[in-house]
Amino acid sequence: MFERYTEKARRVIFFGRYEASTFGSPYIETEHLLLGLLREDKALAHRFLASHAAVDSIRKEIETHTVPREKVSTAVHLPLSHDCKRVLVYGAEEAERLNHKHIGTEHLLLGLLREEKCFAAQLLGEQGLSLDSARNKLQPSQPQPAQGASPFFARLERWLSDYEAQGGLCIVTETRGAARMPQCAVYAVDPTKENEKPQDTPTAAKLLQIQQQIEFAIERMEHAIANHEFDKARFYSEEERKERENLNLLREQFKLEGTPPRVPLLCIGIIRDERFSEVRQRCEHYIAQGVAQVWLLDSELKRAYIVNEAEGLREYREGILQMENPKLEMDLKAIFD
Repeated sequence: MFERYTEKARRVIFFGRYEASTFGSPYIETEHLLLGLLREDKALAHRFLASHAAVDSIRKEIETHTVPREKVSTAVHLPLSHDCKRVLVYGAEEAERLNHKHIGTEHLLLGLLREEKCFAAQLLGEQGLSLDSARNKLQPSQPQPAQGASPFFARLERWLSDYEAQGGLCIVTETRGAARMPQCAVYAVDPTKENEKPQDTPTAAKLLQIQQQIEFAIERMEHAIANHEFDKARFYSEEERKERENLNLLREQFKLEGTPPRVPLLCIGIIRDERFSEVRQRCEHYIAQGVAQVWLLDSELKRAYIVNEAEGLREYREGILQMENPKLEMDLKAIFD
């Protein structure tokens, strides 16, 4: 059944099943599938919802809407609800409509929106998302890579995955510009040290600390689920829930709308068919926001550039791009050739 599904799409269904068991549901409902989607594909969630607050709001709505039940053991088989089955059918149809051979997370999102009367579609509608608007956003963003370009992107994706798998980093990929070139943001995901006292830090730092603890719990939970360690997954799920409660209490206490925006440690951009002045302007914007370095890769000319505040822009035709904190190294020959 799932042969055409991408790895991310399969994990969405897997996480949906986990969410259903956490809520004590006898079925995987559309809202559980939505939570799995938001959890697995953060780039897609950011693209359509644009804020952590929107994601938190959706989860809170689901928790409020759900009748409390005893958690279902992860060893128990949970079937898809009729609504969820239709969502998967719609997702396959959307992939066909876009002439895609695979079924990915973007198609599952369209499938949820097509099942108009389901709870997940209602929640997305409350965030201002409709089927037409989602289709319009996705339509130009899914071109097949140019012939000969895919090996480069595959090597880059493998490099990113290898570093993310080592832990401590979260890498978010999205597409930008008319050419829909990937742009990657590398974030630190560090658990708060046990001897740090949140009450001794300014409010903004408290918020960031809690957000980091939430992300750390999510990272550990997802790793546990992927390895079928469901007892660990339940533990970290409970840790995530507690930290979200702390986050909501802090927001209410200081009347804050959301968490301060997080700044990536590193941005990696693919450049093609763009004016270099526009590229430099975008890099300057990143640096002004507090990004330590920007790496630019031109796969056609096999050139790379590093941009930082101290030295501006430097060009590399070969060698290794390096960053000290965190320790990152990219062998250009291995990426380009």
